[in-house]
Amino acid sequence: MTTTTVRYLGLELTSPVILASSGLSASVDGVRRAEEAGAGAVVLKSLFEEQITADASPDEEEVDYSIHPEAEQYIREMGMHLGPNEHLRLIAVAKENVSIPVIASVNCITPRWWGDYGRQIATTGADALELNIALMPRERSDPRHVESAYCRIIEQVRAHVDLPLAVKIGPYFTNLPSFASRLRDAGADALVLFNRFYQLDINTDAMELAPGYRFSTPAELHTPLRWTSILSGELGCELAASTGIHTGTDVVKMLLAGATAVQVCSAVYQHGYERISEMNTDLIGWMKAHGFARIADFRGRLNQASSDAPEAHERLQYIKALTGIS
Repeated sequence: MTTTTVRYLGLELTSPVILASSGLSASVDGVRRAEEAGAGAVVLKSLFEEQITADASPDEEEVDYSIHPEAEQYIREMGMHLGPNEHLRLIAVAKENVSIPVIASVNCITPRWWGDYGRQIATTGADALELNIALMPRERSDPRHVESAYCRIIEQVRAHVDLPLAVKIGPYFTNLPSFASRLRDAGADALVLFNRFYQLDINTDAMELAPGYRFSTPAELHTPLRWTSILSGELGCELAASTGIHTGTDVVKMLLAGATAVQVCSAVYQHGYERISEMNTDLIGWMKAHGFARIADFRGRLNQASSDAPEAHERLQYIKALTGIS
């Protein structure tokens, strides 16, 4: 009998396909539709830390948006989005209405606020917490300061929150294996590879900045695929792959590379919640065709640690890939 059950963050998931934090998971209806489509878990729409700050501060001028420039517009101009109290209510109501794990999500920029709000997230019923950390290094300073800021946030959250903890990061670090180890040591139970950041574009007619394309494309799969394959056999913590995952074949690739789970968003925006069901169907079909009863039977089979040619995972130049010339 073929089963797609996996364990992620200590939680049993009936499928490795998780609905990522997005507008799709900003309501109980969205969470319920994800469950009906076969998602193994849902990460709720992220709460910006600045929203917690603004809610706690009677003087809006006390809120420092400079470190996370997109937050100011998000908070001041998009009031229909969840605030901290609404986020807690969403957790509670979602837990009452679905049986799959519900993972809370917070966009973090500092170690502040975690004593009180972190405990509220836990007591409201969230099964786990995902920290979406995105710090924009804009000064000519030691890059280790940025990495240390990530670790301080995780350590502070870990000190106050007992929930399983995932940390979602971007790919832009000088030495990702070293940095990933630091995040694990700071208290991360899993890493999500990778966050797809706001894309910048320019409107040449108006000669002003404009948002870039909102959704990921299948071509973006390769960066998380490479790093999942490199880190999964050596890091010692779980990995969830994210960005560029649009089909069941993409899910299979990430599992072969060593991911415990995958997070999907753009594919669901573009094709509807039924895309999750299609991914699960394709995954099961592939497993049956290759004689695998469980995901554990093949997960990580093609990661770097299991490879007879580990250097293939690190090739950066086309000439090496095409001709073997080193």
